[in-house]
Amino acid sequence: MFHQCLELSSVSPYFQELLVYMGQHSCYEQGCEAIEKLLRVEVNAMQLQRLTTTYGERVTALLEEPTAALSVDRQQVVYAEVDGGMLLTREQGWQEVKLGRVFSSQARYQQSDGQTGIRTSEYTAHLGTHQCFEAKMSVLTDKYEHLEERLVFITDGATWISNWLNAAYPRASQILDFYHAKEHLGQFAITYFSNQQQASQWIELQAAQLLEEGLEALMADITALPAGNEAVEKQRKSLLNYYRNNAYRMNYPVYLAKGWCIGSGAIEAAHRTVSQQRLKLSGQRWTQHGAQCVLNLRVLRMSNRWHELQQLIKHAA
Repeated sequence: MFHQCLELSSVSPYFQELLVYMGQHSCYEQGCEAIEKLLRVEVNAMQLQRLTTTYGERVTALLEEPTAALSVDRQQVVYAEVDGGMLLTREQGWQEVKLGRVFSSQARYQQSDGQTGIRTSEYTAHLGTHQCFEAKMSVLTDKYEHLEERLVFITDGATWISNWLNAAYPRASQILDFYHAKEHLGQFAITYFSNQQQASQWIELQAAQLLEEGLEALMADITALPAGNEAVEKQRKSLLNYYRNNAYRMNYPVYLAKGWCIGSGAIEAAHRTVSQQRLKLSGQRWTQHGAQCVLNLRVLRMSNRWHELQQLIKHAA
């Protein structure tokens, strides 16, 4: 077995690809260690970081180009989910990483453990303002605008997301993630009921009613509860206002009757696999540019577009 110090200027396109793959997959120190153990080639962390960042920046143009739309028949829908997570940066401390995931209902399947899996998805990610993220996400969703109500956005109800969707996709369907709706119900119950078991039972009963009978029935039950102290009444008013403002995306009985998803588990899982597994390791603190470059590469790989990077490296050689 050979053992030599790497000179990046003489690296083949294939080996460059392996290095970039390792750079987006593992922290740079561990990536270097794996390369040395497996290939007997010494690479230092700075070399690996530089190459990863270089190609992470170059694939930006690829991610800005629309790709072919997923095949969807007349009974199927396309889901688009959006959510944010926090990342520690050198320039601004904790900053939000906004992540988007798009997949068709045909891509969903039942796993052996009873959970739902998704075969293929398209992803985008942005560390920064929601305006820049909206532009990136639109690359994925514009091609499904013709589906109208069968383009289904499942979100946490954030104001900036609502404003964007109402302006850009007025004919699409919006669903408030059911677990966010239930979470607000739980916050009120904890304030209203002194007994925790009673609160838990009431939450489950009302959540079931929301799914089966709809929002009006739930709001009627909340309104009919006997008056409480000032804190309780303030919380009740806040909860009812929240539901009124989100009523247009809380028609859960109709969504379930159509067989639609009502939860944001897919995007929460994406946060773990796209960003957290690589960018939130112990002790890590990123530059904004470096983090975005790694996010670009991970988005490309998880969207099954790694072959585009292979071609980019090959043509740059």
